[in-house]
Amino acid sequence: MGRIVIRFVERPDTKDSEAMIKWFCNVLGLSDDEGESIEEQMLREFADAAYNNEGLSSSEIKLETPMARSTVIYHLNRFMDTGLVVKRGRKYYLRASEMSKAIEEIEYDIEKEMKRMLDTAREFDRLMGARTKKKKKVD
Repeated sequence: MGRIVIRFVERPDTKDSEAMIKWFCNVLGLSDDEGESIEEQMLREFADAAYNNEGLSSSEIKLETPMARSTVIYHLNRFMDTGLVVKRGRKYYLRASEMSKAIEEIEYDIEKEMKRMLDTAREFDRLMGARTKKKKKVD
């Protein structure tokens, strides 16, 4: 996983899957509230593929606006940075077969990294405390 951005965005009141796709893209910092984004189109494609136990190559992703393969790959990399999409061989997949499972896996990764950061912070505090005590003895 790369860099994860999580923004607070009001959850849609509706039970509309399209509104949910937009919300996920907004929360993960992939798009904003303005119109339908490329990321929303891509997430829809990945969700459809996941529920059919399939992956997509960069050329199989159907977007409403034709764009260069390099642009599609740029957006795929953004999805991979969030941890929501993974690459296996030549295909890209939603991280899990269902969105809820994908989010649970991302949550697990975040918790694991936060624990590692906390352990490092505790070690840092210990070292800084020892350094401060040593400095006071010298003065």
